[in-house]
Amino acid sequence: MSPHVWMCKSKRVAFHAFTLVELLVVIGIIAVLIAILLPTLSKAREQSKRSACLANLRSIGQAMILYANDHRDRLPNSNPANNWGTNTAAVDYVLCVFANKYVRQPGTFHCPSDEDPIPQNITTSDYDLPDSARTSYDFYSIWWAPEYGPRWCKIKQAPLAWDIRGGWATPKPYQNHGTKGGNVVYGDGHADWQEQQRWDQPNFPNPGGKYFPNLQPHL
Repeated sequence: MSPHVWMCKSKRVAFHAFTLVELLVVIGIIAVLIAILLPTLSKAREQSKRSACLANLRSIGQAMILYANDHRDRLPNSNPANNWGTNTAAVDYVLCVFANKYVRQPGTFHCPSDEDPIPQNITTSDYDLPDSARTSYDFYSIWWAPEYGPRWCKIKQAPLAWDIRGGWATPKPYQNHGTKGGNVVYGDGHADWQEQQRWDQPNFPNPGGKYFPNLQPHL
């Protein structure tokens, strides 16, 4: 018999069968790792959605400034005299014109954290209808009576648009990011995250109240 054959026969391969206890330990470790990683992954996913939402609002803010440049410094508003944003036809008209002429991408009006369908063509401003300019965001200028403006040059520190109802302390149907706050774009073009407790009202971020004509009628 050759040495080579003898060496092969002399080798023994040991197989270790896992016991039930060992399998349960491995499963337990995997479960713990998953429990640790899932919140981190969820947080990273939401942070990514917040960033995309912030980019949407920056685009909307830039489009509003372009609109103001084309309309003698006035931001989108077509309300009848002495009407404070309750005229549905007027709001529909001005936001549809703004969306289709100045923003042009219907998806910009959709926050990635919003469970509503992404608009395909902006045709309304109704919160509850599809293809709405207010699918995910609300707009400062549409709430003004036209006698007071709003003029962009006078409210450059005020909010222009924001995550709908980002200031609610409890869950609401239109809230995009839970109860922690929402993104806001301002008249000077910058956008940031505003914590829920900083909002002037549930659907009115700070410092909206400072510039609103009920408090500052000279605007």
